[in-house]
Amino acid sequence: MNKQKFNNYIAIPIIISLLYTIYFYVVIKFIIECNMLISINNITINNVGTKFIGDFFIMLLVPLILVVIYRKKLIEFKLQFIHTYLQYVLIAIMMVLFLLHGDFTIRGYYKFFFYLVVVGFGEEFIFRGYVYNELLRHNKFLAVIVSGFFWGILHAVLPGLLAGDGLRQIGIRMLSDIGEGIVAGYYFIYLLEKSKSLFIPVFVHAILDYTVGGIGVLTAIGTGVYFFILDRKKLHKSL
Repeated sequence: MNKQKFNNYIAIPIIISLLYTIYFYVVIKFIIECNMLISINNITINNVGTKFIGDFFIMLLVPLILVVIYRKKLIEFKLQFIHTYLQYVLIAIMMVLFLLHGDFTIRGYYKFFFYLVVVGFGEEFIFRGYVYNELLRHNKFLAVIVSGFFWGILHAVLPGLLAGDGLRQIGIRMLSDIGEGIVAGYYFIYLLEKSKSLFIPVFVHAILDYTVGGIGVLTAIGTGVYFFILDRKKLHKSL
């Protein structure tokens, strides 16, 4: 691979991350200004369509475009369902959380979809599936930092716009979210690398956001400990 191709392979996921951040800001700002932003707790049968359209354009359109563009490379992004006990346990935990929420209205069903698909899949596919794995081929440190950096600053956009902040204030909010994005992002990368499946971080991410009580935190810790123990067992067998 010549130097020009090498530079392009590094630049493309970074540019896409930057463009997605700008797109994310513009779409959310437009939705807020059009009074189309609907809280997850205020969903009814009358506004669920509007809520889905907004969520689709904010969180799912770009991942779906990437899926189409890179459809022949999805296995490289680890978008594959590997049949393991862990994945079925995580699915079962999601179902238990749904029952524990006890909301069997359209709002309750949409919440389940929102945290699993819109947030869990939407964020994990872009930042861990695509950005991290594309940059990983060239430099792991860069892959961890870039994927965590953009994931972190993205979390400052909506709170900033809701608070009426300008770009400067939102930029300051972004700076405070970078470290958390890199650290938390590395944990999801750990789950991705150990499981070889993007669905593990998707499920854990969804459970953390959809949690009841401390179930989400316990699940995240338990999943990490599970992979750590597996590694220790493999190491012991190799000695």
